[in-house]
Amino acid sequence: MRHYTGWLARLWPMDFSADSSKVERAALLPGAEMGDSFGYIAFGEDELYARGALFSALRVMHYCPDANIKVLTDKPSIFDGYPIEAIELAAKAKTEMSFGGRYLFGIKAAGLIDLLTRCVRLFFMDTDMYPVDDISSCFSRISPSHSIMRKSEGTPKAPYRAIADKGFLLGDYKLTGSEPMWNSGVLGVHNSNLPALTDAYHAIEQMIGVVKAHTTEQFCIGVALSRHGRTISRHRLPIRNYNTRGRKLFARRRLEAFFEGNGHLGVSQQIEQAARYRLWRAPIDLWKQRDIWHF
Repeated sequence: MRHYTGWLARLWPMDFSADSSKVERAALLPGAEMGDSFGYIAFGEDELYARGALFSALRVMHYCPDANIKVLTDKPSIFDGYPIEAIELAAKAKTEMSFGGRYLFGIKAAGLIDLLTRCVRLFFMDTDMYPVDDISSCFSRISPSHSIMRKSEGTPKAPYRAIADKGFLLGDYKLTGSEPMWNSGVLGVHNSNLPALTDAYHAIEQMIGVVKAHTTEQFCIGVALSRHGRTISRHRLPIRNYNTRGRKLFARRRLEAFFEGNGHLGVSQQIEQAARYRLWRAPIDLWKQRDIWHF
């Protein structure tokens, strides 16, 4: 387990804004010995996020036994004893990453940068995403010029019209608010795109208090990874999620039961149990939740 604070100084010890060549060199810092990694970012008082990441990682290990998995988390003890690199996210770092607590998803945007400095190709999933088959083919689709994300969500909604005449910059590009929105619940990206993700992170801060939406993180990442000849495509991998209210309520109970019933087992046994364990709802579960809005 690693522990750090002051993430900005550690990751970016030089002023990239003054010299673009420094940006390109920094993006290539990881050496050839660094390979591909699956990654998660799990933080917050609710342990559902860390438990969700651990369950998803167990399923990754079932389908991809040689997987390298990294988790940036404020609850590293949950991952003790597992073949997972837990990178501790300290309170001070969370404050810095979230622009002084002004935008929670800044932690995700900054955390992606941190994870990407530790590998050549990163395949990231939100903690409520989990594979239902082998997803290792994801890495063959990730290159310096191509990334994969969860899905395209089309033109951003009304709140983004507020930036049309603000002159907000993402790198050297002036944002209009009409750029396509990509969902970042899944992100496969090459570390040569560290400068693009850094541009996205800085653009996010400009939007705080202007765009009345929580999605500026994924908006800026999608724009950054679509610039200068880069392209993005939908992942189209066997991955499920529990990102609606009804699904999350059901998954919470199932995850609590899974770790209560299997947490005492060895890692290999937990991996096999996780592969057979159901987080999706059967018809009877849907019937029981028939009165829930955001089914």
